[in-house]
Amino acid sequence: MQLSENQISSFKSWLKPQTSILITNHQNPDGDAVGSATALCGVLQKLGYQVQMLMPNDYAENLKWMTLADSVRFYDSDTFLAAAEIADSDIIIHLDYNSLKRSGAMEEALGSSPAKKIVIDHHQQPEDFADILVSDTSMSSTCEMVYHFLEALNWTEYLDKNLAEALYTGIATDTGNFRYSSTAAATHRVAAHLLALGVESQKVASRVYDSNTSSRFKLLGRALASMEVLAQYHAAIISLSEKDLQECGFNKGDTEGFVNYGLSLKGIELSAFVCPREDTLKMSFRSKTTFDVNTFARKHFDGGGHRNAAGGSSDLSLENTIKKIKEILPKYAEELKELADA
Repeated sequence: MQLSENQISSFKSWLKPQTSILITNHQNPDGDAVGSATALCGVLQKLGYQVQMLMPNDYAENLKWMTLADSVRFYDSDTFLAAAEIADSDIIIHLDYNSLKRSGAMEEALGSSPAKKIVIDHHQQPEDFADILVSDTSMSSTCEMVYHFLEALNWTEYLDKNLAEALYTGIATDTGNFRYSSTAAATHRVAAHLLALGVESQKVASRVYDSNTSSRFKLLGRALASMEVLAQYHAAIISLSEKDLQECGFNKGDTEGFVNYGLSLKGIELSAFVCPREDTLKMSFRSKTTFDVNTFARKHFDGGGHRNAAGGSSDLSLENTIKKIKEILPKYAEELKELADA
């Protein structure tokens, strides 16, 4: 990741002794969002700045072991105070999202804020809403980008074990534990430094992956039972209904990673997961090699993300959403076959 001298000097010029800084991330924060916000917040606080983490809504319990978790504010549970903080902040840092739409209910307040704004993100097709855009779609994660950002500012010395754990969590979860193609040599070098700071990788993995609930296992059983394997398109579709969520006692974070089960099947290049979320259907897409699910999600389901991992949404019923996916797949049949056979 390359930061220009102009970007570095501009950001430094914003920082004054009484500067108020707000760190935000996307709706339904994941490990990369929470980890990057936690680490950057911790470093800035050590430097003496007034920093607050503000997230659109709550996140999964398996991430709440990270340091500073008790100080996170959620927009949807304290909207009046949160909106006032957005309006009064001198600097707003947007982490792990490059479209205000992805901030959910915070979108309008963030868009109208007079604060200086910086985006640090690795998703494709960034929108132009910030004074400084630090975007690199080749990066494994926003946590890796935050590390390089701190490095460019000569601030990595302020990382301690707790903050290093937060960065390591985001890198590990966004790379599928270093399995995805976005994992580069530089990713391992960053991870090595974090390990040198005291991160115990096995403990991080246990905290993230070994804290399953009974509701998650019940939902996983139903999700796998619902899976349709479309062998002719080298695709799999996994789904859950509102009834499934209610009967299994759904908790936030229970369905994280379900989409990946489709990719574990031999010969499958594309996996889709469809699940109710508030007033719409949340969709996740994953590809095994080079099928571009970012383009797929953007074109057909008002979504986006990365080449191998993207999300989308649908206002149709669950049945009709699955039907739509099946109607679209023939357009990609040849490409999916070539990739699966390679």
